[in-house]
Amino acid sequence: MRIHRLIAVAMFGFLCGCANGDGNESFGDKREWSILQSIEFKQRGNIPERPEFTTVEGYELLSVPSLDKSERIWIMLWPKSPPFYKQMPEGNFEIPQEVLLQLLREHRASSTVWEALLGD
Repeated sequence: MRIHRLIAVAMFGFLCGCANGDGNESFGDKREWSILQSIEFKQRGNIPERPEFTTVEGYELLSVPSLDKSERIWIMLWPKSPPFYKQMPEGNFEIPQEVLLQLLREHRASSTVWEALLGD
């Protein structure tokens, strides 16, 4: 009986010790960045005229042109791992109000993403 408790405590400690507290650099985080990197690379130079939605590996992404129209910016609408706002590449952009309202109405973006897109 005592050995079972000892094994259970050891397993619990091992599992807790392996967990990354905030999720940064976790498997899920790395996977999400990998999805963004892959689609950004494949679509590099193909700048949209207006916002576009794409689904990759079960993640819905929004792509928008940068303000200077020089690149396509990808935003993960519902990341599952911290950080809970992921965008690639960095840059300035605008999202038309009708697209923002669509995201809200259809509950297509997490609250963190929604707040980041609203800005100041």
